[in-house]
Amino acid sequence: MSRQSGIRALAVIALLAGAVAALTLARPGAANPNDDRPGQGFVGAWRLSTETPFGASQSLITLTADGTVQFSDRPVFPGDAGFPVTFFSAGHGSWEQTGDDTAAATWVFFMTDGEGNFLGVVTDSAEMILEADGASWSGPFSSSTADPAGNLLFVGGGTVRASRIAVEPLATPMTGTPTA
Repeated sequence: MSRQSGIRALAVIALLAGAVAALTLARPGAANPNDDRPGQGFVGAWRLSTETPFGASQSLITLTADGTVQFSDRPVFPGDAGFPVTFFSAGHGSWEQTGDDTAAATWVFFMTDGEGNFLGVVTDSAEMILEADGASWSGPFSSSTADPAGNLLFVGGGTVRASRIAVEPLATPMTGTPTA
């Protein structure tokens, strides 16, 4: 595989990672960022599911009350069909409210190969619409990948859906599970 086609393959992998990454937002009146009740808006921790032309993926995103975005995708994408193994950093960015139930966000993360060579920068942006229950949102996202010199290699997008990560009670051990 030529270096150029390898870089394009990495850009496609980055789109998948970005797809898994798409989002951020906060609803007016979101008082307590640790409160998972309706009215909290977009502030909180979310599990993301993305759909792209390359398939489905999942990731995590946290939107804070001060407008900061923290994003994490799968840290490693295995090589397949001519694509090399690719590693991704955590993502960092910002978001802002754009309407009563809408917001927009942008975050950035880095990608390297299996030897740790810096391959590029992925920039994702998302537009979200908060559902009436306050426990989910969805919308379109875009993902662009640039090489280390800043040359644009790839632009793509898809749809992201998010569900709020809520506090759950302690799990009950399954029958037959050994105890400590």
